[in-house]
Amino acid sequence: MPPEIEELEHELENFYDPDEFYREVVYHDVHSPESVSREEARNADKRAIETFGIPSILLMENAGLAVVREVQEYAVFAIVCSPGSNGGDGLVIARHLCILGKDVRVYIAGDPKKGSDDFKINLKIMSKLAPEVLNTVNDENFEDFEHALRGCETCIDALLGTGLNRPVEGIYRRVIDAMNDLANHIVSVDIPSGLDCDTGEVLGAAVRATRTVTFHRMKKGLDVSPQYGGDVTVSYIGIPD
Repeated sequence: MPPEIEELEHELENFYDPDEFYREVVYHDVHSPESVSREEARNADKRAIETFGIPSILLMENAGLAVVREVQEYAVFAIVCSPGSNGGDGLVIARHLCILGKDVRVYIAGDPKKGSDDFKINLKIMSKLAPEVLNTVNDENFEDFEHALRGCETCIDALLGTGLNRPVEGIYRRVIDAMNDLANHIVSVDIPSGLDCDTGEVLGAAVRATRTVTFHRMKKGLDVSPQYGGDVTVSYIGIPD
């Protein structure tokens, strides 16, 4: 394909008409409509942890429960994680959905051994509670991952979070493309994977979510590119103002 045609197709894919696009935004126990940047969100987390002594794993638990509240009407889930904090949220979601008796499959892209401390704690819990639902995503089992995406009622996108600031590559890009192509209903955790939190720019590839559950405050990128976030729930997770 000529480069100019490929560039045009990329522009059309990311184009939307604000007059024709509608999204629902719900604030769940959040009383400020302000949108925050990546740094502002990071500073709010840091202040909660360092100033008020709120453990980061407690914020992760609250974030996961906020998503569970939005999706518990569904029965069959594919939950896509990476070894970072966003993936830790995904494991919290998986745990509670398993306890509620839902059909859950977790797919982890990347090396779990390189995960954050909170991710590792939640992975250890899941490995004791429901080890049969845990899977890694790689070239060898990608067909199984695709099958799970086709068969789930809801795909939980807990792959990449607000900290992403470089183009998505490798297995992560392949996973995002598969979610967009095969999952009928995607709920993103905090922000669609691959979307820049500050600018709304697509960093190589980005999930097109049906709904996004974001935490504490709306994220600027969701306002700039609402066609990627879909409907948005802004949820309270215990971060002091």
